[in-house]
Amino acid sequence: MLAGWFVTPAVMAIREALRSAHAQGRVAVIGHARLAAALAGARAGLDVVPVGVSARAARTLPGCVGALDELEPASLAAVIGVELGEDAAWEQTLRAWVGAVRDGGAIVMVDRGKPAEASRRALCGGLTELEQRHVGRTIVTSGLVTHL
Repeated sequence: MLAGWFVTPAVMAIREALRSAHAQGRVAVIGHARLAAALAGARAGLDVVPVGVSARAARTLPGCVGALDELEPASLAAVIGVELGEDAAWEQTLRAWVGAVRDGGAIVMVDRGKPAEASRRALCGGLTELEQRHVGRTIVTSGLVTHL
């Protein structure tokens, strides 16, 4: 989805979303090695855990895990996921993301779908304080997790 030249603008929007959510600590990036590498780079300076990346990418990225459930539940400051709009089982996927984030943490969804659909899915997933940023055709939707 995010070609090489689109990663930098998306990283800037993600960093803004994380700053707005006051998300500090470990951040999981699911299924996108370039995005994980860019967020872990010197300029972004985030503590990134790449999740579900290819074996080739895992050799170059430190701290990779195969799946989100390998991490301690409610231990992350944020989860950054890509292409939730194209996931047929998006409700289960979003539920797993929410379970991995501590109370008050953030979920950041990066997609090329319709902005209204991204907002609907975030609201149905129980996220609050939604924000959307547009980066070309890419939509970065973020919201806070509340464990009741």
